[in-house]
Amino acid sequence: MNRNTIAWLIPPAAVTRHGCATCTAGPIGVFWLASIVSIVYGLMGGTLGGWEGSQGFLIGLGIVIWSIAAVWARLVLQGVDEDLSDNRQGSLQRRVIPHVDETDPFKELS
Repeated sequence: MNRNTIAWLIPPAAVTRHGCATCTAGPIGVFWLASIVSIVYGLMGGTLGGWEGSQGFLIGLGIVIWSIAAVWARLVLQGVDEDLSDNRQGSLQRRVIPHVDETDPFKELS
């Protein structure tokens, strides 16, 4: 399987090797697990106070949350690809490198 397929099926697994786990895979994993719980609860006939159509609502909500996690994972992977390429559009290429002649701003305070 390629990374795009994994990003749509199991979003946290697609980004575990990129960035710190608490910044990327953790939050994406929380969204993904919440979507699974919502879908399973809706399929099991879960109710929201006896509201008619709650099963369809819960399944739809789970699909929306899953889509958010998948798009988030794709954006992370796209950002990693841009940073690793020699493209001038990557965020690593846009960093401002301080000049050697710049002084320490904390020295100016004293």
